[in-house]
Amino acid sequence: MLCLSLKRENLTTIGRGRSPGLPLRDNLDRKLQAEFLSEIAKNSAHPVVFLGYVTSSPGSRDYKKLINNGGMKDIDSTDRERWCEYIMYKKLVRLGYARISHGGLSDTEVQMAKFRIPADPRNYQDNSRLTTNSAEVEPRTCFTDRFGSFFRGHSYSKDHHYHMDTPKYFLP
Repeated sequence: MLCLSLKRENLTTIGRGRSPGLPLRDNLDRKLQAEFLSEIAKNSAHPVVFLGYVTSSPGSRDYKKLINNGGMKDIDSTDRERWCEYIMYKKLVRLGYARISHGGLSDTEVQMAKFRIPADPRNYQDNSRLTTNSAEVEPRTCFTDRFGSFFRGHSYSKDHHYHMDTPKYFLP
């Protein structure tokens, strides 16, 4: 997992990995992981992006710890089908979110997000209106069509393809 503190000039890694020696599904490991990452996010004066693998379901104790204690937002809180991989953020404006099927290579998919760093992270409005129509957004915000177009549900194709009701775009 990776947690970044964003500055306009650079990206700084502020947290990485999991506790060594503990089984991945261990309850204590999940709890400590969420506590540690939420503290990093809470204490960061800069925008934060969490791109991570937390072995907890959406809405679980550890998920809520990252949201409530860390002050982060889930890129798509309506997506209840993510059981380990998350994109969370703080002090950023969300623009888009996409999930790409694993194409039969593994059991892990790819998730992507696009953000804008606000001019004033203390006083800004996040985008809240959702659309799946790429014609409604600026071309530079659109995800590539290399993985097809909007796909409802789970893609079981042997190719990498958008799936799980993505790509999604967020507008003011």
